[in-house]
Amino acid sequence: MVRLASKTLVLGISGSPRKDGNTDVAVKKVLETISRLRDVETVFIRVADFNIKHCRGCRECMRIGECAIKDDDFNLILEKLMKADMIVVGAPVFWSSPPGVMKDFIDRTHGFYTDPKRLLGKKVGIISVAADSGFESHEEILSWMRIYGAEIVGKVRIYAREKGEILQKPEEMAKLERFARLLAENLQ
Repeated sequence: MVRLASKTLVLGISGSPRKDGNTDVAVKKVLETISRLRDVETVFIRVADFNIKHCRGCRECMRIGECAIKDDDFNLILEKLMKADMIVVGAPVFWSSPPGVMKDFIDRTHGFYTDPKRLLGKKVGIISVAADSGFESHEEILSWMRIYGAEIVGKVRIYAREKGEILQKPEEMAKLERFARLLAENLQ
């Protein structure tokens, strides 16, 4: 029996609590462009659509290699993350950091320290959305991915504040198109 190779999976993660906001639009635009350029499967998720509890700081994860909290949706997102070949993470800037919903997910991966190569081989693109400053939030997400072995392919800064404003800014949409092309070039 011949086993068919599965398509490359590109996972888009929006870390914004605002549904259909600029971050959602940006991540979806990048996924659509990559899909147009390459024969890939794309999946979009919003972290805020899932029930993700805060890290308790119990450090049980360091003993067992995974988060000890089992009564929420964290593992549903983690499963998608682990299956992905490429991950496009978008987050708005809230006081120079990703919003709480994204930070909760990042914190819950603390148990990855027991296997620091957990994301080895995964390619990552980061989208940061802000009104005018605070793009340092890239660094928090970049650090999280690098620590676990992911290859950072690129990052892009998008200027937009009000919901849907990005759609009125052709220069920002063009940046996303170029960014998606860069990511697509890095897919095998």
